[in-house]
Amino acid sequence: MKNVNFLVLLHLKVRLRDVLIKMLGEMGIDTIGTNISKIIRSDDPIQKMAVYLACKKGNICVSNKKLKYSFDLNGRLIKAVPKAYFGKCDNTILTSEEFLKAVEKLEFPYIAIDCSFFNLHSEREKKSLFVQIRETLNIVRKFMWDGRLIVTYKCGIGKYYPSVADFVKENNLKKIILLDPNAEGIFDGKKADCYIIGGIVDKSGNKKGLTTRIGEILQREGIKFESKKIVLKGDISGVPDRLNAITEIILRVVLDGEEIEDAIRKVQSPIFARRRLAKELPKLAIRVSVKSKTFRLVCKDDFKKFDWLNLRKEDFYKVCQQTGHIVVSREVMEEIQKCRWDAIKRRYVLALK
Repeated sequence: MKNVNFLVLLHLKVRLRDVLIKMLGEMGIDTIGTNISKIIRSDDPIQKMAVYLACKKGNICVSNKKLKYSFDLNGRLIKAVPKAYFGKCDNTILTSEEFLKAVEKLEFPYIAIDCSFFNLHSEREKKSLFVQIRETLNIVRKFMWDGRLIVTYKCGIGKYYPSVADFVKENNLKKIILLDPNAEGIFDGKKADCYIIGGIVDKSGNKKGLTTRIGEILQREGIKFESKKIVLKGDISGVPDRLNAITEIILRVVLDGEEIEDAIRKVQSPIFARRRLAKELPKLAIRVSVKSKTFRLVCKDDFKKFDWLNLRKEDFYKVCQQTGHIVVSREVMEEIQKCRWDAIKRRYVLALK
């Protein structure tokens, strides 16, 4: 295998696939084939191939001349005999061990799910936590590979460690960020060796502040870290709280180079968008009193002001209905505002007299 210059990649935003593409390109390979159906059916076959390679599920070998189809390095399926083959094969030109050695030189972070308070969960919450951990692995595989997910709960997903402190000490990690919704600091996309997420599902009981307690445990273990919260326009409201969603926001920002609010919007489910909208509407509403009754009015054009939320128009109208806001046209709103301003001017003149 040729020596690959990674100095360029070290300063770029990359996913695992980009490392594989660069290594193949350095070896003069621009098409690669496989017989593995999960890779062939994948939305991103090159990333899937890179994950399999990092997880030691195959090697890259000399071309399999029997294949009539292959993928180019953009992941497009083309009718051509591949220049290389991925699978369990001899005549290797890039082994899993060589690939892992190369990617370890890059700044791929760890995602650590701290399940210190697993036993405080109900059975329903435990099931939900397991589902979220599994979905988090799927997200990690879109950007990195299985070895970058650390879980302090034996569930057969990612790498198991008894505690995050044990993991940090064993791997001598220095830059640690704990994602805590109650933190004073705000996550600004800063790179870290490890991002810690609390393995907490709060569907019953009161688990508020448990992530902060995870930080207290780390402090007692002598682990230095920063506590940060992810905010959307200055507020945690509207920020998804599922483990997989938080993980995707982090990786979109630190590996893809996206702005934090853009990443949140792409990951945000409609329910979180509606919750934030419900909080924002009173700031826009105009109050009108008619026969001792007060009505809160918003303009239908106000929908355009929330392009930073993952909202559809039907979501806008639904939240307005649920929160008791009446939606009126721009023309009606302008007339109401004019009337209110005329009334203010009349009161001002009377007061001067």
